Amino acid sequence: MTKRQLIDEIRQYNTSVQPQFLAQFGEPALKEYLEHLQDAVSKQLRIGGRIRQQAPAQPKFKLVS
Repeated sequence: MTKRQLIDEIRQYNTSVQPQFLAQFGEPALKEYLEHLQDAVSKQLRIGGRIRQQAPAQPKFKLVS
C-alpha cells in the first residue's frame, strides 16, 4: 500500500486528522497507526455486539405505587 493509500484509509477511520499532518510520517508508522485504528474498531464492534445480546428482554424492576 502506498503512503497516499495509507493516508486515505486512515482518514476513513479518523476523519478529524489532516492529510498534511499524516504526510509527515513514514509508511511504516502510518501502517502501524492504521492497524491500531482497525483493531480498535474491531474490539468496539465485538464488545457492542456482546452487550446487546446480554440485554434482558424485560426490565427487572416494576413500578409499585
